[in-house]
Amino acid sequence: MGELQNLVERIAVSKGFSRKKNIQAPLKMFDWDPEKMLDPIGDDAAILVTNDGYLLVSCDGIIPKLVQDEPRWAGYCAVLVSVSDIYAMGGRPLAVVNMLSAPDDEKAALIAEGMAEGCSKLGVPMVGGHYLPEESEGVATAIVGKASHLLRATQGKAGQSLMIAIDLNGKPVKQYLQWDCTTNKEAQELQRKFGIMPTLAERGLATAARDISNAGIVGTIAMLAENAGCGAVIHLDSIPKPDEVDLERWLRMFPGYGFIVSADPSKTDEITALFAQEGIAAVVIGELTTDKRVIVQQEDETATLIDWTNETMVVGQHG
Repeated sequence: MGELQNLVERIAVSKGFSRKKNIQAPLKMFDWDPEKMLDPIGDDAAILVTNDGYLLVSCDGIIPKLVQDEPRWAGYCAVLVSVSDIYAMGGRPLAVVNMLSAPDDEKAALIAEGMAEGCSKLGVPMVGGHYLPEESEGVATAIVGKASHLLRATQGKAGQSLMIAIDLNGKPVKQYLQWDCTTNKEAQELQRKFGIMPTLAERGLATAARDISNAGIVGTIAMLAENAGCGAVIHLDSIPKPDEVDLERWLRMFPGYGFIVSADPSKTDEITALFAQEGIAAVVIGELTTDKRVIVQQEDETATLIDWTNETMVVGQHG
């Protein structure tokens, strides 16, 4: 067995990747009503059609161990991940609500302080929530956003290029699989960087996107491909990364600011230029295919990450 195959197998069994598949058990309980929601559950946010565009709704929870050990950072991340979901859909965030639990006032204040910083930095108000005192640490957010044009993962097409847009100007967060490239930015700069995503949608430069989640870079590509009903080829050697992080760890990290974008090959140069204006590395790292597999390539080696003929991730039977 080659080194690439071993790497891909380690990614496939990692918690960040494998836990995405666990959505299937609860997902089976919910029917998709196309008259009420544009696409099936499985994208970064639900899309509700309105008279003047689209309403986007999403929610995210933070792993309890992180909330317990790093309450302020967890609160910040709870806002960051929800905001990223809205931008990944081509939208702009309108407001956030939260669910917070803590064993005491000190922990509650730290979690809330982190959320407040995230709201200030990302330019979205916290408009409500629910607090459970004298309970174990927990934090989650729900968010609503608006869009005039969309980046829908279901609209990815075979033959389109897969691009990564990622901010390498940051640092690892202690021992965690996290890269912090947002707390070192002023609010205005950070909001400009995120604002590139709805610009891509409004200019018709891209059709689909996902924010890079705890599933990591290749896992996020797999989720986009699954939503699109496609396979994918991923070129590992093309993925930009910081010098201080080894490739395997980088592939599994939550990058803070990171998106996978699907676009026609004729549009990729313009997309790269838009991100470059804000200091974001954006390059083609693969393509969507008619195959049923997500294949990883490195030099002369290839390995299959997932095969849709017998596996699923985040899309239900109705999708």
